[in-house]
Amino acid sequence: MRDAARSKTTWLTAVLTAVAVLGYVVAHDYIGEPNFPAFVAGLAGVVGVLLPAVAILLGYKSIADDRTSGRLTLTLSLPHSRRDLALGTFLGRTVVVLVPALLALVVAGVVGAVRFGTEGVLWYPWFLLASALFGTAFVGFAVGLSMSTTADRWITLGGLGGYLLLVTFWGGLQSAVLVVLHRFDFAVLQNMPNWALLFRLLEPGEAYARLVRAGFDVDLAGLYVAEGAPLYVSAPAALVLLVAWAVVPLAVGYRRFRASDL
Repeated sequence: MRDAARSKTTWLTAVLTAVAVLGYVVAHDYIGEPNFPAFVAGLAGVVGVLLPAVAILLGYKSIADDRTSGRLTLTLSLPHSRRDLALGTFLGRTVVVLVPALLALVVAGVVGAVRFGTEGVLWYPWFLLASALFGTAFVGFAVGLSMSTTADRWITLGGLGGYLLLVTFWGGLQSAVLVVLHRFDFAVLQNMPNWALLFRLLEPGEAYARLVRAGFDVDLAGLYVAEGAPLYVSAPAALVLLVAWAVVPLAVGYRRFRASDL
């Protein structure tokens, strides 16, 4: 029954991803400028909200469910180590999350180029790579969370809280802290100190937007492309941060998993 539920969830998320991405192709006619870079910026907004939710949904119980059901003991009785299981789960969930999303984005890109022109279309593979890294970062977060505990309540709260913090509230919290530190001088939000720029870029969505901005001249990540912006908020820095979001939670979760009893 649980395998059937997982299969249904996988298919449902794949369909929803395709509908959301391809639906934006139609919606852009009404809400966006009729050019390809603006179309890509709109797609990035869809990906920024949708892909983290899909990655967390498909990954946050990927190992914990098998531990609580006892199936993990059987799996590890075969010639597989906990490290093999962790890496295999991460890679498997990454494929399941990214393949439908990237296929939908490829189709959307082709249709978008036909409908909105080919300006900047040669950079579209860069957008696909940035989207893949963004999704992978949240898969790493979700699988790491799944390895960290077997408590269903904490896993659920961690998944939901992680999405809300990393996708919805990070920028607002950063702005609030910055205003308080500068004695409620809201002008600081228009001219952030360099450390604040780095803190904002730590959000996966901001790092993703910075990578998209590296290929397309669109209204994204404008804070990091101003004259004199430090190197540590450049596109390579954003690339490193997304990789870190995939690797660090996975490593922390695996360390707890390795030391725990099944």
